[in-house]
Amino acid sequence: MKLFVSGFSPLDQYVEDEIKIRKANIQGLVVQRLESTDILKNPTYIQKDDVLICGATIYEVFKEINVRGQLVPLRVQTADFLNALTQAARVGNEINIINYKEIFLKNDPSELEKVFDIKINQYYYKDSESANMLIEELAQKNQSIVIGSGLIVLKAIYRGMKGFIWYGKESVKLAVDIAFHILSARFEEQSNNIRQEYILDHFNEGVISLNALGRIIQINPKAIELLELQKYRDLRGVSIKEVEELDFISKHYENNNYLKDKLLEYRNKTLYFNSFPVDVKGSNDGSVILISDAADIQKHEKKIRRKLYDDSNSAIYEFEDIVGKSEIMQRTKRKAQKYAKTDANVLIIGESGTGKELFAQSIHNASMRSKEPFIAVNCAAIPENLLESEFFGYSEGAFTGAVKGGKPGLFELAHKGTVFLDELGELPLSMQSKLLRILQEKVVRRIGSATSIPIDVRIIAATNVNLLEQVKQGGFRLDLFYRISVLNLILPSLNDRKEDLPDLVLSYTSRKYPDFMKIIQKCIADITELLEEYSWDGNIRELENNLERLFTYLENPETITKRDVVNNLVETLDDNNFVITNRFKDNDSYQDILRETEINTIKGALQKTNGNKKDAAKLLGISRSTLWRKLNETDQSK
Repeated sequence: MKLFVSGFSPLDQYVEDEIKIRKANIQGLVVQRLESTDILKNPTYIQKDDVLICGATIYEVFKEINVRGQLVPLRVQTADFLNALTQAARVGNEINIINYKEIFLKNDPSELEKVFDIKINQYYYKDSESANMLIEELAQKNQSIVIGSGLIVLKAIYRGMKGFIWYGKESVKLAVDIAFHILSARFEEQSNNIRQEYILDHFNEGVISLNALGRIIQINPKAIELLELQKYRDLRGVSIKEVEELDFISKHYENNNYLKDKLLEYRNKTLYFNSFPVDVKGSNDGSVILISDAADIQKHEKKIRRKLYDDSNSAIYEFEDIVGKSEIMQRTKRKAQKYAKTDANVLIIGESGTGKELFAQSIHNASMRSKEPFIAVNCAAIPENLLESEFFGYSEGAFTGAVKGGKPGLFELAHKGTVFLDELGELPLSMQSKLLRILQEKVVRRIGSATSIPIDVRIIAATNVNLLEQVKQGGFRLDLFYRISVLNLILPSLNDRKEDLPDLVLSYTSRKYPDFMKIIQKCIADITELLEEYSWDGNIRELENNLERLFTYLENPETITKRDVVNNLVETLDDNNFVITNRFKDNDSYQDILRETEINTIKGALQKTNGNKKDAAKLLGISRSTLWRKLNETDQSK
């Protein structure tokens, strides 16, 4: 893309300065000065995408000989003309204004003559020869002052007269502005065309663009590949009716039917078609057809699912995301924040729906391991026969169906990060012993491999069942319990923190239904009053289920009233049949059970070791100092 400049002497510096200011905005722009005589000799030198700034006189000549490109003539601006007139009036009292083809001042110049105290003569010329004759005639009449274009001024100066060019900064600035607007538009158009071609060439779908007559405007390589049209050199401009392979598409268009989610068999493959009308100001201007290979779509879907699984190995929630200003919730958050600063294993205890994973992710993100993986495992969701391979991975050929190259387990993937074991109480005893070994030895061995892999992971476990009761009943290993529950975090139920209900409702509305925020804020007091009367056995999960149901009932947020919200909430709560009956025991009773179980376990260990505290501590898997501390706590509680 080039910008040519022709003429303008003695305005060359003005032009150069104005171009320099704007040139940086268009990358790769070439600016070239070109004499008008060179253009007249070779009009085709200027290409259609080029822009030429020239004088008004030569502009008419260039048009007549069909010079290509966009021509931008200098137009005399009032301020520049008056400036030239002022300068000329300082030199003499008779001014000759010379224009191309017609006189310059259409109105009576007498007012200007009075203002400047001068006499104005007006002339015009038709071509260079007549301009020469006119200048010669004025010289013979002893006229000494001329105002006009660069061509006229140069001729006058050559003849010994004073010449004042009527173009100035304003005229140059306007012409350069127009030229750069044109260049910017063409640059953007070229850029868009290149981008469009690139997108179409690399698009995973086939694209055919048709005009209103069904002729092909554009077809990308993918469409040619899918429809096997390689034998055609160029299909642009060809009607789809003339292409045998596109006959099935043209039949749809004959009936004015657009292809919408169509699966069609085409040469031993299934193609998926969609077409869209191109509407320009209410008129049909053709259509765009998108073509996909159904087999490719299925492959991409599988890749995306695998990618989503990989991306799930991260924690997205932080403590700021945990809603609740109640004292009990603030106390719980402060404790969790302290736990985040350590590297010890954490057991999160709480009823279903209290936000155990939310706290687990927040602890991870506030810890030194925040930049490492966070692997969440639902112990109840993985079939027992797959638990070992999921946890520890397997080597190639370990069993029938094993992936080539083997597969790392979740603990291996979590190296340097955190493993979140949700519903820990559902873990079978056989896996509990293997998990304990990993925690003790800090190595993992894939199924079918003789090599141990060192790992460094922090365990955050969660449960909504009483693990100590399971220990008593033989369903959970006590030594694993001690390894997991170095730090205990007990989450309050929603029934214990009902003062957080307003914030929970507003937070949910803001996240999921922001359009209803205004009306919900207006009636939050009435909503809270209704919710406080309810027993939230399912905790926040149950609350959000009810809110989801409420917003399903509500319709237009612009017309909904306070009464509508309240009435629908009452109906929502009446319809709610989701009640958790097996509630977790209260915090105090749980702590009592914990202390009682610890005491009985320590007494049993001391009996087995005949009172030897060192051996008892080793048997329990704890240090002697921990054993001494627990014995002292037992004595003080008596």
